[in-house]
Order: sequence, then structure tokens, then C-alpha cells
Amino acid sequence: MKWAPLIRRSFRSLMLHRLRSLLSTLGILFGVVAVVAMLSIGEGAKQETLEQIELLGMNTMIIKQSALSEAQQSQASAKRSFGLTLKDAEVLSTSIPNVILYAPMRVVKAPLPGALQNTAPEILAVSRSYNDLKGLLLAEGRFICDLDQKEKRLVSVIGSEVAKALGQKGHKGKDLRIGNLLFQIVGILAPSERQDSKNAILTARNVNQSIFIPLGSDESFQNIFSKSLSEIVLQIKSSQDLVKTSLVVQHVLERRHGDYQDYQIIIPQELLNQAQQAQRTFNLVLGSIAAISLIVGGIGIMNMMLANVSERIREIGIRRALGATRKDIMLQFLSETLLLTSCGAFLGIVLGVFCAFSISYLAEWKTIVTFWSLSLSLFMAVGVGLCSGLYPAYQAACLDPITALRRE
Repeated sequence: MKWAPLIRRSFRSLMLHRLRSLLSTLGILFGVVAVVAMLSIGEGAKQETLEQIELLGMNTMIIKQSALSEAQQSQASAKRSFGLTLKDAEVLSTSIPNVILYAPMRVVKAPLPGALQNTAPEILAVSRSYNDLKGLLLAEGRFICDLDQKEKRLVSVIGSEVAKALGQKGHKGKDLRIGNLLFQIVGILAPSERQDSKNAILTARNVNQSIFIPLGSDESFQNIFSKSLSEIVLQIKSSQDLVKTSLVVQHVLERRHGDYQDYQIIIPQELLNQAQQAQRTFNLVLGSIAAISLIVGGIGIMNMMLANVSERIREIGIRRALGATRKDIMLQFLSETLLLTSCGAFLGIVLGVFCAFSISYLAEWKTIVTFWSLSLSLFMAVGVGLCSGLYPAYQAACLDPITALRRE
């Protein structure tokens, strides 16, 4: 039997019951839409998380100061633990060989000019090593240097969006009022293409909306700023040594903080592994739901094909009498099933891609449509269709020709 005439004959048979064929195809169609949309969202979330964690550094470790209640602060003071300090960072750097660079940082809370109210920039007191670790690009001027930190100079480096919000006052050499002090702008960062993430488990700071000042210059604001550091970023020689080094860091900090844990150690590589594991579980759950939709659609197609066999028993008898073999009859009904599922799958892929881009536009989630996700959806749909059509096709092929011819 030639395939072209077979497909044409199958198409004509399906068109005899257009509404029934359409309704049977909808189950496959929506199942494929669910698979494509789910995989696109999952791939987008995975890529976004990877990008964010790469910005933090795959061979870095972040030690963050924990937010403590008044009771916890009293307990920490009793154990002579006063939060993360610059001395902590220096001890970790000198006592642990795997640490090749450390970058202390303190988040500063202070009033800013009215022009920056909409931008709401973050003020960060940092050292020169922060730029060495992050690799920030400058559009104008320079970054914070060691002499700025040593002499506690009132200088600042601003992000591109901060400079834009300041207008004429956002240029190198101009003064920026922070609290009741004037900080001279010595550098402006180049725009960063990083976008805020809704899916990533840990988001890197937006340097476009940041103001950097030398660590120590913020101590001029007495009774306003906390003396403890907000975080210490450690760069490790090899990402393979992160977990082992984190145990050493934990031990050193426990001794320096009187066994009171007023900090938390974050390893971006470990976060990435956890995110990928959670993503696999998420994909498995949604994939199971989508597979159920496809199975339900396959059951609908099976019911339709069984109805077709019942209605066309006399036709089957005539074809068998004219020389058609059981294989011919089976191929006829299988081709009709595969034609239904293929049409549903292709339409589902188109609608699924449209839904993925719609979700990206309306919910502002990153979605990525990959070739393998489309191929998987197509093969799953065709596989379900093939399995659904086997029994009706076999039943039609096994009909006795004489009994079929007598059927009214």
C-alpha cells in the first residue's frame, strides 16, 4: 500500500465527521501545549538561576550577617560576638590557604537627594578588592582604592542609573550628598545588562542602582550605621574545595564569635545544585500532569476510532472482499489515528510556543523554547496516538469478512 493514497483516504474518512475529529484532537492539543509551556518555563528559570549565580561567582563563598532580634543581640553580646568584622575577614584570609581574595562590604542606610528617590539606590561601603572580585566595568574615572579606605576619604563611585537620575550632578568630579556629608564622585560604572530575576533563588546586586563608598568612611555617621559588616565574600582557589573550605570557615568563625552563629554561610555552587534538583522535581511533576493530559486525549481518540470501526464494518467487509489484507485494514486505521495526533501535536506546539511567549510578556518570566522540548512533545503525542490506535486497528483487522458484509 502506497503512503500518499493511504494518507489521502485517511483524511477523507476523518473529514466525514469533522466535529468528532476536532474534539478528539483537542485532548492531544492541550496536552502538547502543557508540555511545551511547562518545559519553556522550567528552562527559563534554570537559565536565569544559572546566570544569577554565575554573577555571584561559582568559586566564591558569601558570609552574611544575620538579622538578629533584641533578645538575640543580647545573647550575642553575652558571648562577646558583635557581628562580622573586618578582622574576621583578615583572619579567614590569612589562616585558610584556599582563600585567595576577600571582599568585605557593609550596606549603609542614609538619606539621599530627592532626585534619587525614584531610583532608590543601595549604598555600599566596600574596599578595592570588591571590584577585583566582581570585575566591574567603569565608564568614567576609577573605583575605590586602598588609599581611599585607609584615609577614609569621602569619595564615591555610582552606577549608571544613579548617574542618569542625578542629571548634570551625576558626573565625575561632582559632589553627592549622603546624609549630611558630601562625597565626591570619582567614578561612574558602565551599564550592566543584568536584569532582575523573579525565578532565581539568589539575586545578585544591581550595580546600576548602587553607590559605592570606601569602607570606613561610613563611620563618620555615628549612631546611624552598624559597625558590623553586612557580608564578606571569599574567593576560593577551586570550586571543588568550596564545601571543605566552608567547614574550616565555620570552625574559625565559631571560635571568633564564641560559638554563637550570628552569620550564615552561602555557597552559590551549592545553591545551584539545590536549584537544579528542585527544577528537576518541578519538571517531573508538571511533566506527569502534562502526560496525564496526553493520555486522556489518547483515550478520547481510542473511543472515536472504536466508534469508526463500528460504523464502518460493512466498508471493511467490502475492502476485504476486494483483496485488502488484514495489514491493509490495520494500516488504514492506524494512519487515521496518527493523522489526528500529528495534527493535534503540531497545532499544540504552535499554541504552546505562543503561550510561552505570552507568559514571558505578561508575567515577565524568562521562558526559553528549545528544540528538544518541541521534539519531546511531538514524540510523546505521536506515541500516545499510536498506542491509542493499536487496539481499534487490530479489532478492525480481525473482523470476519463474511460477517462484516452481512452487517447492515
